[in-house]
Amino acid sequence: MEATEWIIVLVVVLVVAALAAWLVTQQRKKKQQEHAEHLRQEAHEHATEIPETQVRAQEAEAQAERARLDAERAEQQAREAQVAATQQQAVHEDRLRTADEVDPRVDTTSDDYAPGAGATDQRTVLDADDPHRTDRTDRPGGTHRA
Repeated sequence: MEATEWIIVLVVVLVVAALAAWLVTQQRKKKQQEHAEHLRQEAHEHATEIPETQVRAQEAEAQAERARLDAERAEQQAREAQVAATQQQAVHEDRLRTADEVDPRVDTTSDDYAPGAGATDQRTVLDADDPHRTDRTDRPGGTHRA
């Protein structure tokens, strides 16, 4: 074969290869367009669900806001209950202090004084010095009389 024939064969092969590449590119573009159209169709179908999803999101947000308000109310009630309990405790302690100040058996000036100790602890600081107590355990010999 001569050089001219080789050139013709080479040109034909190159033209066929270029044509094949062009056809493959066209098929790929067509498949991509079909795939893009399929994706657009799916997106359009799912777009109908968006309003319903938005409504659910708004309802959830409203429910969360109601829960926040309920929690704030509960916190306020808890604070008010704590204040009331503290006030009641203060009134109770004040009454105990008043009772202790009136009770001659309770030494309210003692360092270890606690309100109401005279009512629960029958042996207060002043009681220890009371010679008329009958339940003393500090008698000589450690005897105890009931």
